[in-house]
Amino acid sequence: MSRLILSCLLFLFTGLAWAQPAAIEPLEESHEVHTSRPDSHAPIGVMGDHLHKKGEWMVSYRFKNMGMDGSLNGSSDISDQTILKAYRITPTRMTMSAHMLGLMVAPSDNVTLMFGLPFMHKNMDHITRAGGKFTTTADGVGDFKATALVNLWKNDNHELHFNAGLSLPTGTVEARDSTPMGPDQILPYPMQLGSGTIDLNPGLTYTGESENWSWGGQLLGTIRVGSNKRGYTLGNEGEFSIWGARRFNEHASSSLRLNGKTWGNISGSDPALNPLLIPTADPNLRAGSRLDALLGLNSLLSDGNRLSIEAGVPIAQSLDGPQLKTKYVVTAGWQYSF
Repeated sequence: MSRLILSCLLFLFTGLAWAQPAAIEPLEESHEVHTSRPDSHAPIGVMGDHLHKKGEWMVSYRFKNMGMDGSLNGSSDISDQTILKAYRITPTRMTMSAHMLGLMVAPSDNVTLMFGLPFMHKNMDHITRAGGKFTTTADGVGDFKATALVNLWKNDNHELHFNAGLSLPTGTVEARDSTPMGPDQILPYPMQLGSGTIDLNPGLTYTGESENWSWGGQLLGTIRVGSNKRGYTLGNEGEFSIWGARRFNEHASSSLRLNGKTWGNISGSDPALNPLLIPTADPNLRAGSRLDALLGLNSLLSDGNRLSIEAGVPIAQSLDGPQLKTKYVVTAGWQYSF
């Protein structure tokens, strides 16, 4: 999986290095007009993809839902019965959803500030060695993110900017629920709503467009700083996206995106969790990587008023398991610029 991600990154940067602006069909509209195309933004699952002009604002709402079902050890399926030979409890499926409120404002033509706050819901089903079943739930605010998008280079058809992001630990790392071990138990790592640490989110984003096509690529990282109050640090993360979009008319476009992610194991541990009881309580079974293929649809209702949806499935994933595998990802959203 790591070789696949590296190959895709090499393909992206090789393409950018050899791309010639002269080979791209020039736009007939001015830069001010073509920002109102249905594909002038990246697919809705991509954050921090564009800058605004000085004095412009954008408000947004996104709903993201991800489903997990069954477990992997590496890239191989592993049954619940096999996991229960080593653990007393195993998760069988999980759903995660988030309502994301976003705000963008441009103090200058070269800098756009972006803020986002998620409201999260997590639900995990379990089975015990004795055959019992139970479900745990966690709800609340996730981690608040603030990002400065800084222009590095642009012309009428291309733009490159730096993503300087910071994540603040507003999401809890002490979510609790009833389990077979008793009421009000600390939930394992995947059920917590935040990292508990200040996280740095550096990145680099490129976008380009011709008369009826647009495309882009983005690299993002998450670097954890210090340990949280429960005594552990989530693993660092790396992510890339490559996408292309086709404009059908002034109101509609579609997109195709590849999104790759890799993340590390947890350093330290929560003293309230027993890693011999359930795999999700083991800090050494949290790492993995995944490559998703996603299809998007975009509708420009009016100037600056956009509705979008994007849905996809993993085409490859490898997990330090046993660990629940992802089955699908869906993101829908509304963006309004003024």
